Amino acid sequence: MREIAETVFQVCFGVGLGYGILSVLLGVIGDISHFGHIDGADIHADGHFDGAFISPFKPVIIAAFLLSFGGAGILGLSLGYLGLYLCVSLAFIVGFIISYAGYKFAYVPLIRAQNTSSPEQQSLIGQSARVTESILQGMYGQITYVVNGNTFNSPAKTEDGAAIARGETVTIVSIVANTYYVK
Repeated sequence: MREIAETVFQVCFGVGLGYGILSVLLGVIGDISHFGHIDGADIHADGHFDGAFISPFKPVIIAAFLLSFGGAGILGLSLGYLGLYLCVSLAFIVGFIISYAGYKFAYVPLIRAQNTSSPEQQSLIGQSARVTESILQGMYGQITYVVNGNTFNSPAKTEDGAAIARGETVTIVSIVANTYYVK
């Protein structure tokens, strides 16, 4: 029975650690290649925070639980004097405390901060922006605008399909499916 518990702890630890490493690598690759920006549309994994309940069942929180549960279990078994049931119980408690702390003190505040700093899209109509990636005729480009001291980038097209060069100042006239139409 002890061997099975040890295997379970090692698998949990490996999955949690592997997910963490994979997330970092994909994040670095995404930053380098602008992954998530396809044809001028931003891809968002999560919806916007609207003041409602934020689920703790996110992959990063689950990975934190698995990593800490597995690590605490491996450590507990290596001590030798803890009984199997006590070791599993302590590993579960450690995993729960660490994943809850990560959720409560890191994940939730970051989600709230991210979404409270984002302006409402409809309030941006009439806002001036600067073209940061040229908008070719009938194609997408990118604009940058400032709201409350924060700078935002968004995919953009021209209202009439005309081209606009990089560096030009434009006005946001409408927003449809996260595409900003400018003139």
